[in-house]
Amino acid sequence: MGEGIKLPVINGLGRTNRVDNWWSQPLAMGLALTLALLYTFWRLFLHDTGISYQLDGSTVMSPIFSPNILEWELFGLSEWNHPNWVNAAILVLWIPFGFRGTCYYMRRVYYRTFFASPSACWVDEPEINKKLGYKGEKRVFILNNLHRYFLYAAMIIIAIKWWDVTHTLTFEGGQYGVSVGTFVMAIEAFLLTMYVTSCHALRHLAGGMLDRWTTGISQIRGKLFGRLSLTNRSHGFWFWTSLSFVFIGDLWVFAVNEGYFTGLADWKLILL
Repeated sequence: MGEGIKLPVINGLGRTNRVDNWWSQPLAMGLALTLALLYTFWRLFLHDTGISYQLDGSTVMSPIFSPNILEWELFGLSEWNHPNWVNAAILVLWIPFGFRGTCYYMRRVYYRTFFASPSACWVDEPEINKKLGYKGEKRVFILNNLHRYFLYAAMIIIAIKWWDVTHTLTFEGGQYGVSVGTFVMAIEAFLLTMYVTSCHALRHLAGGMLDRWTTGISQIRGKLFGRLSLTNRSHGFWFWTSLSFVFIGDLWVFAVNEGYFTGLADWKLILL
């Protein structure tokens, strides 16, 4: 066995011999995550009105506030005399936040963007990173070990989101059709479904934990593992598109409530 070759790296945070724009990707991802967090904080705590709108009996809900469990009669939530600052998103967003925050792809993103550990290949990292070394998923990062459990909860959220899509299909008089709100909610639900089904943890549960896929159930799980592996290749793409459409959908609902796009929002196509 040959010995490993240590590549020459210039010492110092961000120092490198690379001549390409290696910094553009971590910078763009860092800015995107920061804006997403700031917008979410603004929407949850400073401006949590206009979270849905009605169109001839159908309901279009903002993806950030879906599912709106405060309207559920289950467990008496609709009658709960909750504090004014509590909204549906505050009660539910810990699930998608927990799932995304512990995601294997997400770990790569924030390690590179916020901790520069490292920012890119062949780029030096902060001196403190070298002193601390890699300690595994311990201390505050021990929460990453909960990813599989957040996956189970995220799958429930997906099912509810598709249920919310059906609420945009029924209009007054028992008519069925679609509107722009239907497409907004359906696209967000689809992208989130693809993000979850391309998850590394789901792929492992499907068949990655098995030693062989030969007969019976193991053979079926092996085929499922192969199908999920195809979507897993684009996990990063589904991460960003699903995250982006959460905010695009919320901006659409917010804009309609503010009086913008009223003509477009009122469009509907009756199918039955």
